[in-house]
Amino acid sequence: MTVKDLTKKIQRSVGATADGIYGKNTAHAIIDALENGAGSNEKKPAAKKVDGKFEERVRPTPNKSSSKITPEGVVLHHSYGSYAGGVSWILNDTSNVSYHVLIDTDGSRTIFADDNERAWHAGKSSFNGRGGCNGFMLGVAFTNDTNSRELTDEEVASAVEYMVPRFEKWGWPEDLSTITTHREVSPGRKTDPDIRAETKVLDALKAHFNK
Repeated sequence: MTVKDLTKKIQRSVGATADGIYGKNTAHAIIDALENGAGSNEKKPAAKKVDGKFEERVRPTPNKSSSKITPEGVVLHHSYGSYAGGVSWILNDTSNVSYHVLIDTDGSRTIFADDNERAWHAGKSSFNGRGGCNGFMLGVAFTNDTNSRELTDEEVASAVEYMVPRFEKWGWPEDLSTITTHREVSPGRKTDPDIRAETKVLDALKAHFNK
């Protein structure tokens, strides 16, 4: 096996682009895989919490526009792949993909773009008759494929924890009319997230605002 073949094998195992070239994106993917217990059969421990909050890391993505936005709501997504793989992919400047935040099943999350930065998450899309959701909506993503699994309580709570302060900061209506999904803004093109995931998040937000 050549060095390039070995590098590709390692890249595939940690969810990085398998191009056989060892660079910063591969290094980040390996670090994330080690930190998240890749290859272990042991149950992953709950995310560390600080002051009652889920662990939150900030890792700026290169995949964002120079233009600024004023966020008017959220588009919910799922990433299809693993958390470590998703982090690596979003940090890869050839992927042309990014969310504002990606949430793991234990509630830990990584922020890739500030609220006023235009991330590349929705693509061709329309919400309430307005096209180009990247220009006015935040992208919040869960890992894996929610069409084949249900969200954990931890990731729902983490999503609520991330979104709630932004309702007040940006003046979003508490009737949740500006919380939507990739499935809804790109009908026929996208299926994420599953209706069960959408319902769990909306129910949790309603519970919070109806306290």
